[in-house]
This record gives sequence, C-alpha cells and structure tokens, in this order.
Amino acid sequence: MEMLFIIIIVAIVIILLSIRICNQWEDILIFTLGRLSKTAKPGMYLCFPIIQTAQKVDKRTITYTVPLQKGLTRDNIPVEVDAILFYKVRDSKVAVLNVDNYHQATQLAVRSSIRDMVGKSSLDELLSQRDKIGDIVMEHIAEFVCQWGILIVGVEIKDVIVSKELEEAISREAAAEREKRARVKLAEAEELTVDAIAKAAEKYAKNPVSLQLRAMNMLYEMCMEGKSTMLFVPTNNSGTAMPTPLGIESIDTWLERSHSK
Repeated sequence: MEMLFIIIIVAIVIILLSIRICNQWEDILIFTLGRLSKTAKPGMYLCFPIIQTAQKVDKRTITYTVPLQKGLTRDNIPVEVDAILFYKVRDSKVAVLNVDNYHQATQLAVRSSIRDMVGKSSLDELLSQRDKIGDIVMEHIAEFVCQWGILIVGVEIKDVIVSKELEEAISREAAAEREKRARVKLAEAEELTVDAIAKAAEKYAKNPVSLQLRAMNMLYEMCMEGKSTMLFVPTNNSGTAMPTPLGIESIDTWLERSHSK
C-alpha cells in the first residue's frame, strides 16, 4: 500500500513537472530520446523529464544591428558600413535541424554579403543608392538562408563612414559643383540681359521720343532717392533741358562754337 502511494506521488510530481506553456509567438520542438517527435503549438503541452527535451523557436521578427564592416570599394576607397537586418524563422523544424545556430549563421551571412557588396560598388553608389544596395544584399542573403528555414524581411544600410580627409574632399567637390552651376546660371542670365538690352537699343534708335521718356523716368527714379544733390546740364538738341546721349553731342557742338569765336 505504501509503495502504491509513493508511485502515485511520483507520478503526480512527474506530470506537474511535465506541464509547460507555449507562448503565442513560439514553436516548441519536442525531442523524445533524441528524435523529433512533435511540435507544440501555443497553449499547454507535456514534456516528460529525462526522456524528452524541448527547444523553443521564436517566430517573431528579429532585429540585428550589423557592426561596422570595413572594406575597399570598387574605386579603392576604404569605407566602413553598418546596417540593420530584419529576419524571422519561417520553418522551425528546418531552422533547428539543418544548422547548428540559425541566429549566428544568418548574422554571419549578412556580414559577408555586405563586405562583398562594398567591394562591387563605387563610393558614389554607396552614398546615393543605399536602398538599392540594401535590396541587393537582402536578395543575396535570402537565397542563401532559405535552406535554414529563415525569411529575410529587410536590410537597411544605415551609415557609410569614410575618413575625415576624404569627407572634406567630397565636401569641396560638392561645393565646387554648386559654384559651377551658379556660374553657368549667372552667365545664362547675363546673356539674356545682353539680348534684351540690344533689342531695347534697336527700338530706341528707331524712336528717339521713347528714349527721351526713358531718360525722364530714370531722372525721376534718381530724384526719388533724395540722398545727393544733382546738377542737370541743359542741351540744345534734347528739347527737354535734360542730359541725354543726344545732349552730349550738343555740348561738343557748343564747345566747337566757343573755340571758333
């Protein structure tokens, strides 16, 4: 009787120790005597001690910050690149059975892929096409880790670090390019201004009255400033007692008459 009671107590203890809980975001792989026997889904399950072991697999998306990876670009410029990797387990059985440590394997794969992509890209591509390079790295890794039951969600290139001297050189190059564009725009504006002035001169040559009206307007604008004293020299040819290009010729004529007298 006593032995039966002890057996019952031991059985109850074993059952209590065997009751476990599987979370909603997990898969539990149960191995019986070293062989995969079943996969526990979210809820309560039994895993008997000694003869059974359980291994948890997190099904949520995992974020991994890739440390700085050093390398030479295609144009032989040393850079350091870091990134963020997003991945998740697609098949729990394959992830556990086909690779020793699927986390470490995936992280090493993305490091190697980033270094390889740095060597195949120029510095300009790394700086200006991060999204495209991230997509290429993701496709390359996805083909490699699918055999481990891993799904690559995304790869984001975070920083591309170059030496201080090279960074200053790039800044000077960008400043020179901006100055070049500014000078080109200024030259184009100057050309348009010259064309407009030439057209206006042709019209004024055909209509002297318009030139006189323009001269009057310019004098009015100068007088509106009120910051200095102005002296107007009357001329014979102007007809309006205002200095104009025609008036300069009149002054020359007046000087010639004075010398002749």
